[in-house]
Amino acid sequence: MTTRSTPRGRLTRTLWSLMWLTWLGFMAQQAADVERFSGTWVLIGLRGAPLLLFLWATFTDSMRLFIWFELVLLFYFISAVEAAFAYQSDVLSITGLALVVINFTACMLYIRYRGRELRGAV
Repeated sequence: MTTRSTPRGRLTRTLWSLMWLTWLGFMAQQAADVERFSGTWVLIGLRGAPLLLFLWATFTDSMRLFIWFELVLLFYFISAVEAAFAYQSDVLSITGLALVVINFTACMLYIRYRGRELRGAV
C-alpha cells in the first residue's frame, strides 16, 4: 500500500493544511521566544530542531512518524504550559500554548481520518 497513490479527502486536506499553518506559527513563536531573552540563532535552531526532524513525515505521509511527532509535541506542550504560568498575561506564551494544542489536535485527527482513508484504499 503506497500512501502517495491514495488521494487525500477534503477533511484530511484541511487538517494537513492546518497542521502546516500551526507548525509554521509555532516555529515563529519559538524563535520569538528565544529572541525575547536575547538568545542566539544557535539556540533558536536547537529549539526548532525536533520540529524540523518531522518534516519528513508530512512529505512522505508516514503515519508512524506523525505518531512520533505527537509525542514530541507533548514536550513542547509541557514547556508552553510552564511558560504560560511563569509569565502571566504574556501573549507570546499563550500563543505558543494555543498553537501547540491546535497542532496536536489537528495532527491527531489527521492520523485518525487519513488512516481510515488508507485502510479503505486497500
